[in-house]
Amino acid sequence: MTHSRSREKSTAAVNHRTNSPKSPENSTLPPITKTITKSAESHRLFTLSDEIALLKTLSQSPNSNELRTGNFTDAQIANKLKKLKEKYHKFARSKSQIKTPHDGEIYEIGRKIWGRNAAKGKELLVVVEEEDDAEDDAEDVNLDDFSFLVNEMTMVFQRNEYCKQGLRKLGKKKLMEMNEKWMELKLKESELMMNKTQLYHENLKVVVEGSKGSNSSN
Repeated sequence: MTHSRSREKSTAAVNHRTNSPKSPENSTLPPITKTITKSAESHRLFTLSDEIALLKTLSQSPNSNELRTGNFTDAQIANKLKKLKEKYHKFARSKSQIKTPHDGEIYEIGRKIWGRNAAKGKELLVVVEEEDDAEDDAEDVNLDDFSFLVNEMTMVFQRNEYCKQGLRKLGKKKLMEMNEKWMELKLKESELMMNKTQLYHENLKVVVEGSKGSNSSN
């Protein structure tokens, strides 16, 4: 009888350990599924490698046929080169803007294409041509050099910054033409004002002399 009870207790203890919940340390956890977010790179039309390959090809040959592939249209290539050119000039103006090795490559290769000592003819001739003044980046334009034009235009526009932003996009060549016209007009206005002042002086002198003659006769 005693042995029977002992066996029952022993069996109950084993069943209890078998059916009891497992501790967190020993439990089998469900597999962790990582949510992988696509990087911004995967959404880019041109990858970083594409940008460098594009610049290297352009630096070696300005022939647009070398750059044509089945992956990109001429318009896409022209637009990308325009942006890379703007980025190069930004780096050229301030080296502190170069933050990554990729930026450094753009600057080094871009210097061979658009730098002061770059060989002539390196500009790409594609179907979608940029305007002649496109090389004058908006950030390069110093509006202080076109004071006659800026003064007149800011008097018309209530939002001066909006006006200045539009002027910068015109490029240096167009701004110079417009500024010279205003300068010529201002010179003519000054000359007219001088002639007007001189005429006033002459007329007043005659009137004063006439008044004196009239008083003496009385």
